Amino acid sequence: MNLNQVTIPSLDVTKSITFYQKLGLHLIVHTHERYARFECPDGESTFSIHQVEELPSGDGVVVYFETKTLDEDVSRLRENGITFDLLPTDQSWLWREARLKDPDGNQLILFFGGDNRKNPPWRIGNEISTKAEIKAETTEIERKFLLTSDAFKKEASRSFRITQGYLTTDIERTVRVRIKGDKAYLTIKGKSNEGGTTRVEVEEEIAFAKAETLLKLCLPGVIDKTRYEVNIGNHTWEIDEFYGENKGLFLAEIELKNEEESFQKPAWVGKEVTGNKKYYNSYISTHPYTLWE
Repeated sequence: MNLNQVTIPSLDVTKSITFYQKLGLHLIVHTHERYARFECPDGESTFSIHQVEELPSGDGVVVYFETKTLDEDVSRLRENGITFDLLPTDQSWLWREARLKDPDGNQLILFFGGDNRKNPPWRIGNEISTKAEIKAETTEIERKFLLTSDAFKKEASRSFRITQGYLTTDIERTVRVRIKGDKAYLTIKGKSNEGGTTRVEVEEEIAFAKAETLLKLCLPGVIDKTRYEVNIGNHTWEIDEFYGENKGLFLAEIELKNEEESFQKPAWVGKEVTGNKKYYNSYISTHPYTLWE
């Protein structure tokens, strides 16, 4: 069974056709003045309207249209004269949505839910998302640097807000809980080698709600930062901008396939601090950067 067609009532089908064409739907059937059918611009679903003498009372049906470019679409539609009751807003159910009404008062929601539409952290029967990424034991090889400027922000391809805490910061192992954007992870890292470049890492995606609970159990000093990703050559640089008690600290990391691998060093990368434990996240969680002498 596949839900791929929704029909809503209208007092004036011709007027509604104009509205839905502005919205971006493609008219494919209009054989008489009492009925019209559209193709959605993405996917295989269709959407239709039929004329009625009187609209249903009450709140009626709410129709959702998903788009990956929600904010851009809403801006374009507003420029074309479409009025919104709610501009794009992040919701507690992990969707971002905007709300409007068609000429007959039917409630429409433009939204982006991504994986959280079918696989929210609280999905029944699933402790983790069915699309969870589970990593087996790996060897992490990375080098860490300070920055000379924030010029990297203009080159970043994307960024994420990260909140992370530690259940243990033992020298032999750290256990980290991280929320990165709309994903959550539990990570165990072993002790680094003498040069500080290599260590064992085991990471598993966990339910968002579980991560929120675990963060409450973490040691004092939860870290708040934004991570920027910059693609240079065959590598991706990850740059962290810290907030709160670590405000003013910027760190850049690059992950390598082996310790001898060469890489391109951008102009905004400065002194290398690989192996310097002062710049481990687990260290600054208990020894904040703003308190360094």
